[in-house]
Amino acid sequence: MMKSIAALLLAAIGVLASNATGTWSGTIQYDDQDHSGPAHMVLKQEGERITGTAGPNADNQFAITEGKFANGHLTFEIPTQGMKFDLKQENDQISGKVVRDHEGEIRTATIHLKRQP
Repeated sequence: MMKSIAALLLAAIGVLASNATGTWSGTIQYDDQDHSGPAHMVLKQEGERITGTAGPNADNQFAITEGKFANGHLTFEIPTQGMKFDLKQENDQISGKVVRDHEGEIRTATIHLKRQP
């Protein structure tokens, strides 16, 4: 009985730890540049569905679409900016790749974010 309770508690902790809901800030580094820029996201997770906004800062945000979350893997798009995100969440950090198609010019970037209090 105690093993079952312990297993349920560990499973619940794992589910809570992998929730992407929150405000995230960090940096984005385009692969063809020497410097990084700011990145800011506000995400809401409902089951496997992700909604919210993303951009360089809290005042300059764009709606995300096609947001999905499963097993710590997060994907979404910002169609107005031609951007696709393929990210991994580990506790209070999100990192991964971004591909931007702007008028046929493809650029890739790496993004690193931390959950904000």
